[in-house]
Amino acid sequence: MPESDEQCRALIVEDDPGIRRLVEKVLQRNGIEIDTAHDGKVAIDKIRNSRYSVIVLDLMLPGANGYQIIEYIKRSGTGTPVAVVSAVSQQALSKLDPDVVKLVISKPFDVNELSRAIVGLCRPADSSFS
Repeated sequence: MPESDEQCRALIVEDDPGIRRLVEKVLQRNGIEIDTAHDGKVAIDKIRNSRYSVIVLDLMLPGANGYQIIEYIKRSGTGTPVAVVSAVSQQALSKLDPDVVKLVISKPFDVNELSRAIVGLCRPADSSFS
């Protein structure tokens, strides 16, 4: 988690450019610094080389899927919380690792709900989502 004076930094991993831009704009309005990845392999490279406060992750991605990214995060020991934003079935969501995945939001999603939840993961001391 970032210290209170650190900028919250999120990685948005989403292959749909429209959804990626929407999530990026919503989070930037809340003062969150954004990095993006359009596929799983790019996301893993970015996670390996940068530090993020939170990762907003779709599960169905080219390159490497969201489950592989979650496994990478767990093995790497970064402790970065993941917010899954996906349209997969409840059965598929039940396979997510709760040690890594701290939030699940189904598509289609309410942008205000998403924003509040991600801000809560970034700044748990300032939020009721802690």
